[in-house]
Amino acid sequence: MKLGAVVLAAGASQRFGCDKRFHDLDGEPMLSRTLAAYRAVFAEVAAVLRPGEAAAAELVAAARCRVVLAPDAALGQSRSLAAGVAAMAGHDGLLIGLGDMPLVRPATLRRLATALAAAPDHVVRPACRGRAGNPIAFPASLFDALQRIEGDQGARRIVADHERVLHLDVDDHGVLRDFDTPLSVRRAWV
Repeated sequence: MKLGAVVLAAGASQRFGCDKRFHDLDGEPMLSRTLAAYRAVFAEVAAVLRPGEAAAAELVAAARCRVVLAPDAALGQSRSLAAGVAAMAGHDGLLIGLGDMPLVRPATLRRLATALAAAPDHVVRPACRGRAGNPIAFPASLFDALQRIEGDQGARRIVADHERVLHLDVDDHGVLRDFDTPLSVRRAWV
């Protein structure tokens, strides 16, 4: 299977108070750290940004990832998701991840990709200690549905409605930790 990854990074960081993609994590911007994990596993990674974000686009390019623009990102995460999936349409499956989840381990990403390759008609979602997390692996058969969703719900409805969802148990708390506020970073980064 030809698998790739889409990292959603077009949010406005409203709760964070500043652009969290550039928040320093041991000398590295958060988005760079996130993208490095994906690039360690996937040959093709796309990061979705809002138009006019030259500095963020430079981070993405430095990580050797593809910049995908979502002109209507302000309408919700679904628009970023649609732009990313459309840009990577030639793949047999995609891992959809979030730019503010830099603690997800490459080994976990590799396990999700392997599980999708073994069950190509399934959605594969990581679970840590019984809690569902991100990123989520989607087969190409759901790409059209992913591009049609609306609002700020992401792919929740598609995952909930799909009859074949594989919950992959992982020992990786990073699948549960997104950094929405500076406090959430301090709690997880100590």
